[in-house]
Amino acid sequence: MEKTLKLVVLGANGRTGELVLQTALAKDMHVTAVVRSADKAPKLQHARLHVVVGDPCDPVVLASVFRDHDAVISTLGGRLPTKIATSVYFRSATAIVDAADGAGLKRVLVTTTALLFPDQTLLGKLLRIVVPNVVRSAGRMEDILRGSGLDWTLARAGFLNNTSVATYRAQKGALPENGTAVSRLALAHFLIDAIADPKTHGAAYGVSQTRT
Repeated sequence: MEKTLKLVVLGANGRTGELVLQTALAKDMHVTAVVRSADKAPKLQHARLHVVVGDPCDPVVLASVFRDHDAVISTLGGRLPTKIATSVYFRSATAIVDAADGAGLKRVLVTTTALLFPDQTLLGKLLRIVVPNVVRSAGRMEDILRGSGLDWTLARAGFLNNTSVATYRAQKGALPENGTAVSRLALAHFLIDAIADPKTHGAAYGVSQTRT
């Protein structure tokens, strides 16, 4: 009998995080959502969904949650491009690494920014100047995961939208051609699909919309 995967989701109250929850539950996974406060708990209710209230940047909280789980997906990110708000990228990465080490969890997937790809369009180069805190903090998060010894995947995306398109294109090391945008739903599907996809392990993938 195939083992049911047990997943932890950080940032579960966000727009992408909620779609990760829905997608995981639709694939019969058991999901634990970590939220900062009870009023931020997901509206979604399900027999296989468990909600834990705690700081996702606290390794003690995460260590207690990670035990007996197979993977963690983090969709955490700053709601504003300020230094303090974007620090959640690397603070959560540090907590994940510290907690996973003692809990025996190895598989980590995170959302990050396509602005970290070396080849940028003119718009991308301008955005790197406009939102330097996003670039620095997300880059620091990625460096922490690379040096962790964990089994990580980086999902780098450009502009996110709220369309109902669930299909995606994913390319290792770059955004797919003309792939500057992706729906949050498609990004959620990539994250869930990538958990068990060995090609995505230890790699940064650009995730974008499908061709129209």
